Amino acid sequence: MELAVCLPLIVLVTFGGIEGASLIFTKQAMVSSAYEGIKVAVSPSATGDEIVEAAEAVLHGRLLDDARITVNPANFRDVDRGEMVTVTVTAPGDSNSVFPFGLFRGQQLTVSATMAKE
Repeated sequence: MELAVCLPLIVLVTFGGIEGASLIFTKQAMVSSAYEGIKVAVSPSATGDEIVEAAEAVLHGRLLDDARITVNPANFRDVDRGEMVTVTVTAPGDSNSVFPFGLFRGQQLTVSATMAKE
């Protein structure tokens, strides 16, 4: 009788913990990706391809799928020194969830990093 009551709770807590840890890992990988992208974006000679390449290197290394990297303002090369530039990384929860019934299914995960132009 106790097993019939406790086993579903143990399984639920275990799967919830795994999915929660996966969410934390995903968000941290996205933060690292945005940071690497913004480090490139604020340099005076940066190109859009270099920014995306730096950000995607982190995402690829951490096996994140379907992420989108954007730079704001889009004309970041024309931004004056000292003005802010932002790199945003967005990834769908569906393709980055461990389980098909995950807690963050159907959600968009978004992180940003902002620095002043050099």
